[in-house]
Amino acid sequence: MARYVILRHEDRTPPRGRAPVLIVRDGWSWIGFIVPLFWLLWHRLWFAAFGVFAASLAIALLAQNPQWASLALPFNLLVGIFVGLEGQGWRIGAARLRGYRLADVVEADTQEAAELRFADMTSDGPDEASLAAAMVPGRGLAAAEAPDFLFAAPGGVNR
Repeated sequence: MARYVILRHEDRTPPRGRAPVLIVRDGWSWIGFIVPLFWLLWHRLWFAAFGVFAASLAIALLAQNPQWASLALPFNLLVGIFVGLEGQGWRIGAARLRGYRLADVVEADTQEAAELRFADMTSDGPDEASLAAAMVPGRGLAAAEAPDFLFAAPGGVNR
């Protein structure tokens, strides 16, 4: 089973063009591994895309030297592995910066099953108190204290 992170916008009525609830699969991203730059651009992770572009440019410049050309493929694979592993976390962090907050973490086989499981949990008590009671004690605090980005600044930037 996969783990899905469910994020709810603070305002309940987010600005036009944004969904009130986001569901992000937490884990490995094959598309992020295969085409990391395009995957990051698709999900509007501009700073990470700039970093991947700069790393790809540096690898291409390194590969022009015949002495270092054999390292181009392993370095490109490392960039892809890094984006494949961390890309979904970057999406969650970017959503939190846009006003979304952690609502729950659900385990399900597909995204549709995660949506149904979350809807079943919230239909019994739509108020925030019942949602907080349904969560495992301390899990919300641990998620709020954990940095969202690789280079996150301490002291409340991530909250």
